[in-house]
Amino acid sequence: MTTFFPATLLPCISKPQFSFPQLEIKTPNSIFTCSSSKPVHNNNNLQNPKPNVTRYSTISNEDTLLFNDWPELIKISIGSRDFLLGQAVHSYLVKAGSQDDTFKGNNVLNLYVKFNRLDLAQKVFDRMRTRNTITWTSLIKGYLEDNDFQSAFSFAGDMHKFGENFNEHTCTVILQACSSPDDRILGEQIHCFVIKSGFDENVFVGTSLIAMYTKSGFFDVAEKVFDSMGFKDIRCLNFMILEYGRAGNGGKAIEVFKNLLNDGFEPTDYTFTNIISTCNGDLGVEEGKQLQGLAFKYGFLSETSVGNAIITMYGNSGMPKEAERMFSSMSEKNLISWTALISGYSRSGYGKKAVDAFLGLHDELGINFDSTLLTAILDCCSDCNNLELGLQIHGFVMKLGCACDVNVATALVDLYAKCEKLQSARIVFDHLSNKGIASFNAILAGFLESSGDEEDPMILFNQLRLAGVKPDMVTFSRLLSLLANQASLEKGRSFHAYTVKTGFDTNISVANSVISMYAKCGSIEDAHQMFNIMNCRDSISWNALISAYALHGQAQKSLFLFEEMKRKGFDPDEFTILAILQACTYSGLWKDGICLFNLMEPKYGIKPLLEHYACMADLLGRAGYLSEAMDIIKRSPFPKSTLLWRTLVNVCKLHGNLNFGKLASKHLLDLSPVEAGSYILVSNMYASEKMSDEAAKVRKVMNDLKFRKEAGSSWIEIDNKVHHFVASDKDHPESREIYTRLELLTDEMKWS
Repeated sequence: MTTFFPATLLPCISKPQFSFPQLEIKTPNSIFTCSSSKPVHNNNNLQNPKPNVTRYSTISNEDTLLFNDWPELIKISIGSRDFLLGQAVHSYLVKAGSQDDTFKGNNVLNLYVKFNRLDLAQKVFDRMRTRNTITWTSLIKGYLEDNDFQSAFSFAGDMHKFGENFNEHTCTVILQACSSPDDRILGEQIHCFVIKSGFDENVFVGTSLIAMYTKSGFFDVAEKVFDSMGFKDIRCLNFMILEYGRAGNGGKAIEVFKNLLNDGFEPTDYTFTNIISTCNGDLGVEEGKQLQGLAFKYGFLSETSVGNAIITMYGNSGMPKEAERMFSSMSEKNLISWTALISGYSRSGYGKKAVDAFLGLHDELGINFDSTLLTAILDCCSDCNNLELGLQIHGFVMKLGCACDVNVATALVDLYAKCEKLQSARIVFDHLSNKGIASFNAILAGFLESSGDEEDPMILFNQLRLAGVKPDMVTFSRLLSLLANQASLEKGRSFHAYTVKTGFDTNISVANSVISMYAKCGSIEDAHQMFNIMNCRDSISWNALISAYALHGQAQKSLFLFEEMKRKGFDPDEFTILAILQACTYSGLWKDGICLFNLMEPKYGIKPLLEHYACMADLLGRAGYLSEAMDIIKRSPFPKSTLLWRTLVNVCKLHGNLNFGKLASKHLLDLSPVEAGSYILVSNMYASEKMSDEAAKVRKVMNDLKFRKEAGSSWIEIDNKVHHFVASDKDHPESREIYTRLELLTDEMKWS
């Protein structure tokens, strides 16, 4: 290599040369006194005395115990966090004229670095006439620990420019400063230097290389570095287990763990914390239970970090009772313990328990809340649609000054969006100083739930894109779902093209959303074409296409895809069965529908849900088997569901069977006496049979109760323009032509 560092890293000394402040000389006759009242002089019979320091002063005689013991006193200062003692030792060394001694200068510089006083460390560095590798490395490490990575890189460049040798520790420190993908080039240069200098066998350097590549997003390179290392210590193995877990590769993490035990290493609490934390992906809860038993065997189950990992594992696996049992058995709990328990309750649907734990946390234990815990409880409020508590938490967030935290703010946006308070969500979103894609995805969830026209999310998306915010797969999936709900085919096609341009069309989740978008927008051919070009499919892909054909009344194609799906090794789920039942209902294939329904539980192990029973009631009713439809409703686990009785009333209306219609209407109105839609459905049934008096009576009851039903609406997009229609509406500029064409179509349907 011609240059070791980029030119931008090779300035002159990056920090200004400070003049060291003049020391004030005091006249008392001792700098340190021991427990004896007499001053202690250098004596051959006194070997390395350990003074009991009681007070500080100055001395004119340099022949004291400090001549030999100042390094020990600096260690005591650092260990006891006694900054004044360290300054006193520094004062003695300056007075003794030791500024030209590199060893003493390095010790003083390290003292100030340990106390995070980089201003004083920089002054010591600037006054040193002779520096060595330790001098430079100590200061670079200080800036690293202060998270001032740019200064660390700048001093590394200066160090190389002035010909100072890098050692293993220097390389380790610089690699630790490479904390983002943008630092990969510098990290690779250090890697080349490490190989050239023969430092690659050093386990600390190797571990730092692994960390650098994982932070840069090059996990495959990190894995190669790990595999090439001749010697690995417990720290390196623990770190690799952690990184495999973060990458979702629990299988390889457990292999490293097994090798660790087989090679004779003693696992630590950190080992068990990392390996148990991997039990969320391809490693499941059963493996986690075994690891929990192993942690008990090695005596680490009482460690708080291990307990926290176990609570998190059970919480993520939907086992809140086991998480609660582990939590209760812990002798020492911290904020992470509580956060893990509350998050577990929330994920498992135990919203009330999560809220109770949160409310009792501060009152009983006085633990301060952090942004992670606040985010967890806000997510719980969001999942439970508990806006009232969410508003209180928002107020608490403002009081604590956490409103600027991006995770908390994103959770607030998600809460308001899911509770259909888009204006509040937008206010929180607009006040975010650093808008990220996660917060935008959260507000998109609100647009998916809302039926209003507050704002076009595509405009907001374009604004963020121009500001440099890059969309992810969640963004594409949600925007495509939004366009599908709007039946906006032209925008959907444009957005599909954008996914191809950005490479997200190969993402299986995005591709599934594209299929659903085309299906809901009426372009079944485009949906099938997208399905055909997918390199990898899952059950959702098959369900999306089966539902597409079912939605368009092409039951035979749905049934063919269903059989093809099973041949390819995909097991049907409740959504697959529902789509096939809907296809059979719309196409009159009632025998196929009944056969599939009867096989749901015995063959596929799927217990019928409310929606399946509703489909069966509709299927039997449309086939003319009204008695059987009523019977299946009564025998279902949901005999008091308004959805089932409303379905039966509708099919009675279609067949003009008032006898069953009246029975079904009575059940429906008894179950939902305050629902306007039920009264209108019954009224329409009577009206369709020319029983205007009965229809009027039902309408009168509805009016007396002051019920109102929002008029149905529909829309269609033509030439990139959306046309809205409301029932019995004549406000459209072409309404006369539309109604004329509608009458012609109605007559054609009657006579065909």
